[in-house]
Amino acid sequence: MTTSPRTLAGRYRLVRRLGEGGMGVVWLAHDELLGRDVAVKELLLPGHLSAQQREHAAQRALREARAAALLQHRSIVTVHDVVVEEGGPCIVMDLLPGRSLDAVLAADGPLPPDRVARIGLEILGALRTAHAQGVLHRDVKPANIFLREDGRAILTDFGIAALEGDATLTRPGTLIGSPAYMAPERVRDDLSGPASDLWSLGATLYALAEGRPPFARSSMMGTLGAVLSDEPAPPRAAGPLEPLVMGLLVKDPAARLDAEAAEAFLRGLVTGEHTAPPPPAAPVTSPQPAYDGRPTVPAGPPKTGRGWLVAALAGAVATVVVVVTVLVIVLRDREEPPPPAARETPSPSPSTAEPVRFATAPAPCGLITAEQAGELVRTFHNHADESPDSDTGQPRKECVWQTSATAEGDERLRLTLRTAASTAAARRLLAEERENATERVTPLSALGEAAFATTGPDGGAVVFFGVGNLVSEIRYDSGRERQDELALQAARWARTSLERA
Repeated sequence: MTTSPRTLAGRYRLVRRLGEGGMGVVWLAHDELLGRDVAVKELLLPGHLSAQQREHAAQRALREARAAALLQHRSIVTVHDVVVEEGGPCIVMDLLPGRSLDAVLAADGPLPPDRVARIGLEILGALRTAHAQGVLHRDVKPANIFLREDGRAILTDFGIAALEGDATLTRPGTLIGSPAYMAPERVRDDLSGPASDLWSLGATLYALAEGRPPFARSSMMGTLGAVLSDEPAPPRAAGPLEPLVMGLLVKDPAARLDAEAAEAFLRGLVTGEHTAPPPPAAPVTSPQPAYDGRPTVPAGPPKTGRGWLVAALAGAVATVVVVVTVLVIVLRDREEPPPPAARETPSPSPSTAEPVRFATAPAPCGLITAEQAGELVRTFHNHADESPDSDTGQPRKECVWQTSATAEGDERLRLTLRTAASTAAARRLLAEERENATERVTPLSALGEAAFATTGPDGGAVVFFGVGNLVSEIRYDSGRERQDELALQAARWARTSLERA
C-alpha cells in the first residue's frame, strides 16, 4: 500500500476504494489510455500461500475472468481487461451507475413482486447465457447484482467464487461462500452445475420480496443447517412469484424447477401474458451430472422440471429432507466431542435465560468520534451501511471511514456490528470467526473473554470483540508501521462507547 495513486499495467490509475469483500477490493479507476472511468476488482490472495500456490491462483483467476469476458448479455457486467499486478490478478469492468441489491434492500426494504419478477427475468437470462457457454457463476446473491439507475439488473463477479473455492486458497475444513444463498449440494460439497445457480437465484428472489433470505439464522452454522434440512417458509409478500420461488428452492437439484420453465413463468408475469401451466414431468431420480466447465450435450431428451410449477401452483411443493450434520461438513476432522458436563447441561428455561442487552445495534458511526477517527484516517469522509450480512442474511450495521478522494493516501477504518440472540450466541459467533481466520490469531483478554486480533487477506489489521450479545469487528488498512496497534486502539474506543450505550 502506498501514499500516492497506484497505476496498474501502466494504464489504470486507482482513484479510491468503492468497496471490499472477503478476497478483493473494488476500486474506482481511470483508464488513462481511453480517458474513461472504470471499476477494478483487485483480488487479494491470502498471505499463507506459497509462491507456487499464488501463481496457480492468479492463473485460475485470469482464466475465469477471461471466460466471463466472452459472455455477451445486457445483464452481465462487461469485463474490459484482466491484468496481473505484483502477482495479484485485477479485473477491469464497467463502472455501473446505481446500487447493489443488498444496498437497495437495506435502504428501501423489500421490492414489489412485479419488480422482483423483472429482475429475476433479467438475471435468469444472464445465467442461461453463461451456462450455454459452460460458465457457472457460483455466487448469485443480492450483493452480486447491481441495479442500474435506469432499472436494469446486472450480474457481476462471474468466476470469483470459483477462485474463492479453490482448495489451495483456504485452510483445511474451511467453507467458503455465502451460506444463505448456497445450494444444498454445494454445502455438501457434492457435484454442482447450472441447477445450483438456479437455487441461488431462487434464494435471491425470495430475499428481494421478503427482505431476508429463506434460511437466514443467527449464525453461519445455523444457516448451513437450515439450508440442508429445513424447508423454506412460503413467502408472504411474493404474490404470484411464490410457486416459482418454491420450485427453485427444491433441495434435490434433479427435481428443481429448470431454467426454461422458470423463464417462461417469469416472462408471463412481466408481460401479463399468462399461459397454461405445462404438464407435470415424470419424477427424476438420477443424480445431477458433474459440470466440468464445458457445455454439455444431453444423452437423451432433456428433463423439464416443469412439474414443480404445477405442483406449486396447486399449493403443494414436495419436501426433500437432507439429514446431514453441519458440523461434520464445516469442521470435518477437526471437531472434538464436547466434555460430558457440556452435553449434560440443560438449556436455560425462558424464565432463567439471560436478558438481551442490545435489541438492535447502535449506530456505529457514533461510537468513534471524528477526532478519534482522524488519528487513524487523517483526511476522511465516512458513510454508514446497514445491508444484511452476506453469509447469514442477518441484520448488521457498519461504518466506514476512508481517505477522501481529494487527499493523498489510502487509509480505511471499518467498524461492523452484528446482533446475536444472546451473549452465548455472540460468543459462538466469535468462536466461528476465530476458527475461520486464515492468519495467526492473538487473544486480546483486555477486550473481553473471546476477543482476538488477526490479519485480513489484504494485510490489514482485524480485531473481533463482544459486548453482551453484540459482535464487533474492526478492520484497519493504512500501511503504517503501527497499524495493528492503531486498530486495537479503535477497538478500545468502540468498546468504551458500547459499554456506555
